[in-house]
Amino acid sequence: MTARPVQPPLPAAQGEVVHVREAALGSVRAETVEAQRATIRQASADAITAGLSALVVSRAGELTAEKSALGVSLAARSTVRTSAVALMVAGNAQLENVAATWVIGGNVRASRVLSLAIIGGNVDGDVRALFGTRAALAFGLALGLSGLIARLLLRLMK
Repeated sequence: MTARPVQPPLPAAQGEVVHVREAALGSVRAETVEAQRATIRQASADAITAGLSALVVSRAGELTAEKSALGVSLAARSTVRTSAVALMVAGNAQLENVAATWVIGGNVRASRVLSLAIIGGNVDGDVRALFGTRAALAFGLALGLSGLIARLLLRLMK
């Protein structure tokens, strides 16, 4: 078995305004983060702007992303264009031409969005969800029943 090479830790940045260009950072804490062609593992700021970047975990008052990949995003206001999102939780979310797994928001405005699920108080726009209401209920019921059956079988086998 060969040993895996040890990766040096990613650098961190902190300040009032942090500009990240063509770099990779572990964590960023600032009032404003501007990322261009960058990778950031964890970003926390009042305002985050990302272009052609990847943010694994981001927490912001206002998030703007274009042609980027977002892992987990928590924001009061989000504007995302031509990007991919794993999980977005936002008070107000505006999405244009986005592929998303989960979007949870108070107000969601969407244009050309493909998503597994969108949960919101007010959802408006052109959204294609993988699961409709009936399909989601059927999937949840089937998943719950299969879990129950698996537990019962495990108990009987002991």
